[in-house]
Order: sequence, then structure tokens, then C-alpha cells
Amino acid sequence: MSASLLELRNLSGGYPPVSVFRGVDLTVREGEAVGLFGPNGHGKTTLLKTVAGLIDPWDGDIVFAGDRLNAEGRMRPRTSRHLNYDLFRKRRISAEAVVRQGLIYVMQGNLLFPEMTVEEVLDIAPQAARGRKGTKQMRDLVEELFPRMRERWRSKIRFLSGGERQMVSIAVGLLALPRLLILDEPTLGLSPKLRIELCDAIAKIRARNVPLVVVDQNVEFLTSLVDRLYLFDHGTITQEIDGNEMPSHEEVMTMMFGEAH
Repeated sequence: MSASLLELRNLSGGYPPVSVFRGVDLTVREGEAVGLFGPNGHGKTTLLKTVAGLIDPWDGDIVFAGDRLNAEGRMRPRTSRHLNYDLFRKRRISAEAVVRQGLIYVMQGNLLFPEMTVEEVLDIAPQAARGRKGTKQMRDLVEELFPRMRERWRSKIRFLSGGERQMVSIAVGLLALPRLLILDEPTLGLSPKLRIELCDAIAKIRARNVPLVVVDQNVEFLTSLVDRLYLFDHGTITQEIDGNEMPSHEEVMTMMFGEAH
């Protein structure tokens, strides 16, 4: 069995005072793709933002490549709503340090610089690689995966379609030379044609043994892509499914919502 790359141990968090997820145990091994599936609004994105260093965890451990990414122990209550506790009681490693470690989180929503061109965005993206080797090879792979970007090379990001922006977002993540790439709802809101293009591209990324964590509502896409699938409901992981026992779409729906779904 390959070594663990990312380990979440009894991880809890949210937006004080509201708890969003709790007791999450999740492992991603070297060279592995892991899927996370569950209803919208149940805390998956908040969990990923916590792992990426954007939100403080309340309790538990985040370990990446053997290094702890959060403070030990449980978060103490915040006694005043008028004081920014982050100034002196931050429990997370900075997002910049997370990127430096090679943990790259591609957020949902295509959060790019709207006034920059595709070419300009892709030119600055490798700066996040922080000296990791392979930029030229990854640039070649990105252009192979997303030939549509070459057609839009001089276009500003704000003039791209949602699917094209998503392609650029994933390309930016790849050019950071990730040791682990996290994709949050990469096919959300796309047309059927662009969804198929993007799913094919992510499958090719997987074929290159880039470790992945993928959250998506497309069950067939997830089950065809990942080595293990975690079902996530009301802020907790309810089931872990091995790739050798991957269920059908109908079986996943029954696991999540019961026979009457």
C-alpha cells in the first residue's frame, strides 16, 4: 500500500459559532484519486477550504506529506464578536504555505483575474510551483488537454464562457505543479458538451497519476475516475467505498437518500 499523502483525522470546523462539519477522517495516498459526493450545502466546500488554509479548523489534524498544517488541540471559544481573533490565535497554516507544500485547491466559481488574458494568467501561474520541477512539461500537457484555450489566448477572462473559465482554472492549478490537486465541483453549471470535454480532460490528468480529490455531483463521472469514494452528508462522512466495490448511480442515490429518492 502506498504512503499517505493527505490525512484528515477527526477534523471539525465551520464559521463560528456555526458548526459545519465534524469528525471527518479522510486519507489520500500517493498516486490516488479520491471522490467526495454529497448533497449541496452540507459542508464539502467548507471542508476543502479548511484543508487549503482559508478557514480555521476547530479540532482534529490536517497532515500533508508528513507535515501538520494546523495547530494542535481544540479551538477555544471566541468570547467577543468585536475582536479579530485571527490576529493572534490563528489555527491554520497560511494558504500561501499550503500552496508552497504543493497542495493546490481549485475552488468552484472560476475565481480568476477578469481583466487579464488567458495567456497572462497562464504565464503567472507557474510562480505558485515554488521551484518544483516540470513547468515546461506541464505547460505542454495543459495545452494538449485544453486546446480550446489556444483559440482564446488573447481574450480577457471576463469574456470567456463558464466552461472556458473552468478550463483555465484547472490549467492554473496544474501549472502550480501540484503534489495533490483538489477540484471543487469542476463541472458545475456547464453545458453538456463542455461537461464532457472537461470530464475527459480530468480523466487524462488522472491517467498521468496526478493525485486528486474531486467533489462533483456527477456520480457516473466520479465512480469512473476515483480509487475510493467518500459519501458526505450533514457535515460527516457516512461511508467510504473502495474502487473494487464502486456502486452504480442508483445504488449511490439509495445510500444517500434511501429507497424513496
